[in-house]
Amino acid sequence: MPDLSNLTDLQEYLRCTPFASSKISPLSGGSGNFACRLQLLVPYKGHSTLVLKHGKPYKYEVEALKIIGASVPADSFITTPNVHLYDEKEAVIVMDDCGQHSITLKQFFLDGRCSLELAEKIGSELGEFLHRVHAINRKSNPTTCDLFAHNAEAKRISAFVTYGRLVSTLTGQDKLPALENPPLKIEDGDLQVIREASEKTMTLVMEARDAFVMGDFWPGNVLLSLDSPQGSVKGISIVDWELAKTGLPGLDLGQFTAEMDLLCKFSPSQAAASTRLLSAFHRTYSAEVEAARIALRHWGAHLIAWTPRVAWGGQDDTRDMVCRGVKLVVASAEVEDETVYGMLRQSK
Repeated sequence: MPDLSNLTDLQEYLRCTPFASSKISPLSGGSGNFACRLQLLVPYKGHSTLVLKHGKPYKYEVEALKIIGASVPADSFITTPNVHLYDEKEAVIVMDDCGQHSITLKQFFLDGRCSLELAEKIGSELGEFLHRVHAINRKSNPTTCDLFAHNAEAKRISAFVTYGRLVSTLTGQDKLPALENPPLKIEDGDLQVIREASEKTMTLVMEARDAFVMGDFWPGNVLLSLDSPQGSVKGISIVDWELAKTGLPGLDLGQFTAEMDLLCKFSPSQAAASTRLLSAFHRTYSAEVEAARIALRHWGAHLIAWTPRVAWGGQDDTRDMVCRGVKLVVASAEVEDETVYGMLRQSK
């Protein structure tokens, strides 16, 4: 039985397809599955390279890419990859390549390459794009919502990996090195607010049926296409839609906000650009109050659950961001609506 994560077996699999390749180059980052760039022997619909992913069933990702692709104007600055092959049996998807000079928004910021002007443009474009995604709801697209409401695994992942670990992160049960020696001191009242927020949000995520969400909206899934290795940005593609489902729009907003906040903290040379991008993002998206409050909660929850689990920086800064997350979650439960809006739009 062929192993399609083996390059020889993959070459043979592709040999009798329009995607036969002279070279296959594994890619890193973004997807948790095997991903590679195909150098095609014969161009396919004008493409000399494409990207192949293999590793898990891609039914929901393929459907999401089709739906979003059809809803985005052809001349949009932000797009999603077109799907050229979906082999459900072999769990293979072949899609557009964002280009050999593509770079994630996260890496672009880590490299210190984003100007204030470009940050404003990217933030505005991302806000408009995500608002378009979230406009796919039960009222306008009931068939789509019925389909994605069944992506139970995506719901389980979204509920557990953040909210299922909040309390155990803060109490020291998870024994995370950055939060030990000494252990964090969290007020009992704050811990109770966080416990209640965790339980409530997990229930909402699992039961959500009325709004379509991307499910993993963060700067690592925002690919900038460059016209040369050090060139200008010619377009953006949003990738990795495996977690698309019916869910809470505020979680997409909050995850992106938290990750940009982390970039602001740990890449201080880009702090002004990070702040400018987030301000433009939230201003253009213009969340309704319920989504804004959930976004504020998720911003904080993401900082708590993920900062000590990802190698961002030193112990003191990591603990500072976790404590910041605690304050944000508590604030999301207590502050007035206008304060929620202000905190999101200022993003600081």
